[in-house]
Amino acid sequence: MSKNSETIPDQRKHWIDKLTTDLIDNWPGGLTDFNCNCGISVSGQQHVGRLRGEIVLTNAVVNELKERGLSATHYLILYTADPWKGKTAQMDAFKDPKEGKKYIDWRLVDVPDPTGQTSSWIDHFWKDFGESMAQFGEDVKIIRTHEFYQTKDMKKAVIELINEKERVRTILNNYRKENPFPEDWIPFNPLCTNCNRIGTTRALEIDLDKYRARYFCKACKNEDWSDMRRGKLTWRLEWLAIWYILNIHFEPYGKDHATPGGSRDSCIEVLESILQHPGPYGFWNEWVGYSEGRTDHGDMTSSGFIGFTPREWLKYADAEVLKYMYLKVPPKRRILLGLDKIPNYISDYDRAQRIYFEKEAFDDDSELLAIRRSFEITYYNDVPQFQGFQLDYSHAIILTQLVSPDKEGTNIAIQKLITTEILTEPLSEEIENHIHKRLQQARNWVQDHAPSHLQINIPNKIPKDTSTEISEETKNIILELTHILTSIKWTEENIKQSMISLRESKNLSRKKMAEFFKILYMIFLGNSRGPRFAPFIAALDKEWVLQRLKDVEKL
Repeated sequence: MSKNSETIPDQRKHWIDKLTTDLIDNWPGGLTDFNCNCGISVSGQQHVGRLRGEIVLTNAVVNELKERGLSATHYLILYTADPWKGKTAQMDAFKDPKEGKKYIDWRLVDVPDPTGQTSSWIDHFWKDFGESMAQFGEDVKIIRTHEFYQTKDMKKAVIELINEKERVRTILNNYRKENPFPEDWIPFNPLCTNCNRIGTTRALEIDLDKYRARYFCKACKNEDWSDMRRGKLTWRLEWLAIWYILNIHFEPYGKDHATPGGSRDSCIEVLESILQHPGPYGFWNEWVGYSEGRTDHGDMTSSGFIGFTPREWLKYADAEVLKYMYLKVPPKRRILLGLDKIPNYISDYDRAQRIYFEKEAFDDDSELLAIRRSFEITYYNDVPQFQGFQLDYSHAIILTQLVSPDKEGTNIAIQKLITTEILTEPLSEEIENHIHKRLQQARNWVQDHAPSHLQINIPNKIPKDTSTEISEETKNIILELTHILTSIKWTEENIKQSMISLRESKNLSRKKMAEFFKILYMIFLGNSRGPRFAPFIAALDKEWVLQRLKDVEKL
């Protein structure tokens, strides 16, 4: 589909297809090799929000370019030379927050790991993102800025910009009417040789022959010369220098840089006017928010430690579930994510898979295109063959609490799925592996995030206080339910139909039925709520269920 996507009318194209076409059209003259870039600062927890534009969006564009017979590279810049701000959440990462004070304004790469497990702050907080990143994006080339400053190309770019600092200052001041740079401004932050800070120094003089900067540090009052390879350009110039050196053709960016006349526009003008190099084609995306229950905690942030990491996501769900969501939701729409809502996300993904393989009907043509194409792009246009079975996550939540976490437990779960006619397809290795993995993911989710009503703890006996809740009328209804269930084949669908039959025969109102379910959950779980009744009961032994219902007569 993607190879011919340029022939699809714009109004029916997936946004990745249209974005890729627009990117190609932005570079006339038959450009065949594209460099795509994105960047993040490892200032704290590396959250999944950064996967949206920096990994999933960019990687999808890179892959689509390749699908069209072009070459493309995906770069990821880690801004490791940025100063550590010492925000409250950053300080709290240390066992003694006061310890963090001495690292304020150090380069991020120089700040130690607050846990002592790795060599630096960067290595510690990059781990939960970097080790999982390949599951969300292929062949991403990582560049750390503190290492980039050691290269000949970066040295050359720094020298060019320093030599043109007056012209640079004039351009940038056109965007800084309220706080212009002074005449003695030097766009470089040296590293203090005394206190190791980079965020408190002011360059006084540049010696390009020896590639060093004379500076004054307002933190320790030291004045000295510092090797420029350990310093950094001011952030705007650093940004455009990277575009220049890597010859970047495309870079997405957050909405904070999307304002006309803002930071990105000023960088492009310097790049094009001073370095005579075209600016990259841009595309902005909304940020990702973090929620717990109904509470929106705001946008995910690294230094504020708001959100959760890719490693955490992968405990409960496959990478493709999040990739599909990021590709399906328009990029300029905010997404709100919470780990407590994982079952909903997986349900949406499973439905998309069924629609893609035409196992479920879907009538809205425009929405169908978005679903199918998003699912396709999730798998780099090479969707694996459908194995014929999906273990519903809500079923997995129930089953995983009734079996052991090992292979034997998986086998028992499979037998339950077969006998209850949920699994009707021939059992294959792929289906078995799918069931085992989803049971494990659901088990992790239950342990970490499931609300109390989804946690299954079956008491040995019906709780005594249940007897005060059960009237004689309710006992009679339970007796009839027992009779109905005794004669049916033990499947989820039959149990569901039995409940419907009971409701109709007893003419129970919605309110009465809700009260009846409350009693049933008390009988089986000692709780007024629980997982969906039919799949829960179907997963239990039939004779045990019938006996528990008969025990109600003894109350």
